[in-house]
Amino acid sequence: MTLIRAVAIGLLFGSLGVLIFDPRGEGLNHVRLAALMGLLVGQLLTVPLCLVGGLVRTYAPKRRLAVPYDFPMGALLLACGVLVMTQARIVANWLSIEPTPGGVGDRDGETSIALLAGLSGCLMALAGLALLANAFWTSAQLRREQPSTAAPQSQGSSKCCRHQETGTC
Repeated sequence: MTLIRAVAIGLLFGSLGVLIFDPRGEGLNHVRLAALMGLLVGQLLTVPLCLVGGLVRTYAPKRRLAVPYDFPMGALLLACGVLVMTQARIVANWLSIEPTPGGVGDRDGETSIALLAGLSGCLMALAGLALLANAFWTSAQLRREQPSTAAPQSQGSSKCCRHQETGTC
């Protein structure tokens, strides 16, 4: 699970690459294409670094570290993955029109960028689903392991069950 978290963090940090590419043409579709290119370049840089960090953390001497909460990261990754997939599909449809839109260089190269971004979005969504499934499974395990807090009170005592052992109220 540590490696999936590392990939998830790398995919999310790769989103910062969106900020480095300028659109080559005017219009929203050129902005989408530039954002997808920036996303891919950012993920190309951050995912391997985060994977190395995850491997180091996995094989480092075991000490009890706080496990990150998977619900928010999984939900965020799932939402980002769906967003990237939809934007990649929109760009691929835009590039398939005849004649080639102005400002687009190599049509096949731009289409492959859109398809790779769509695959990246699928990976983001799958990693998000894996994190959410792990979070639900872990929370269910913790609920089963916790003892029942509704123990009956002893007669003649006005203290609640939780504080009977400590003597504080």
